[in-house]
Amino acid sequence: MHEYEVTPAENTEVEKSLSEQPQHANAGYAKVACRRMRQAFKQKLIEIIPALQGRVYDVQPPSQTAEEPYAVMALGEEIWKSSWAGYRQVVRIKLYAGQAGLAQADVWANALIAGLHREPVTGEGEDTSAFTAHYLGVRDAEKLDTVTGKAYRTLRFGVYVPETESGSATTASGAAQPEEWLAALVRWTQKQLGETWSVYADAWPAQPGRQAVLWRMSGCETRMAGASMYELRKRFIGHITAPDTTEENRAASALIEGFAAQIQLPLDQDKGRYMSTAEASADLQADAILDGQLRLMLVQRRMRPAEEAALIRRVEIHPILK
Repeated sequence: MHEYEVTPAENTEVEKSLSEQPQHANAGYAKVACRRMRQAFKQKLIEIIPALQGRVYDVQPPSQTAEEPYAVMALGEEIWKSSWAGYRQVVRIKLYAGQAGLAQADVWANALIAGLHREPVTGEGEDTSAFTAHYLGVRDAEKLDTVTGKAYRTLRFGVYVPETESGSATTASGAAQPEEWLAALVRWTQKQLGETWSVYADAWPAQPGRQAVLWRMSGCETRMAGASMYELRKRFIGHITAPDTTEENRAASALIEGFAAQIQLPLDQDKGRYMSTAEASADLQADAILDGQLRLMLVQRRMRPAEEAALIRRVEIHPILK
């Protein structure tokens, strides 16, 4: 689902909204990640378009007479999205093709979209950080630089940067453990999809697998099921990401079918504890990172604890005499 480039007026609104947002304890990590991201993107651009070797500049070229072709890269708005997705950093790329014309810029743009969209951008050397880029689209793809008189082609990508570097398929020692039902759902999903998929709980990690599922709990409620029993219901949202939508849809379909085929999911098999599937659905048009494609309702019936009553100390019988 593509988005469009914001206008200067919209940029003002973005800055205003950011000033009104609460500060997050780990916001500093997003700043550090963006610095690493800049160099990783430059390396990837040159890898895809060798003609840009030594000609990828930050924000603007060193002079108005810089030799073309060249590219200008700038980090755009950094917006807090959610507790599970973290920040979204926008990366803007301007392609100046020079005498080759905008037709050549279009060819390069298509190559960059194919090489960056849903693909990991990894640093070299000691920095092996991986960032997955998502093409966001732009409102005006071609523009004229009013200062230099040169035409350029614009691309816009988004990278989601979690609050912290922690988070993996295996919870680190000492880290907060997922909620019991959520942990059981992660284990069941891993078994259904296989080892090629990475399954996470609560929030995306800094470097998720190329084929990944994130489960998070979105709500819970209780319902009366009789004088001695009640139902505990918990709602979950599932996010599925893969290199292409076909893989995402296939995984979503497999999980929905799995919930239908196996009504009871194991919570603690040794103690005979299970949870049942009440509802399961998939919206394949939903944003995988922000909204999640899967909606799930799990139910467990529990006995109401017996009410305590005062013990009878003695009984006296008074006969009725007529």
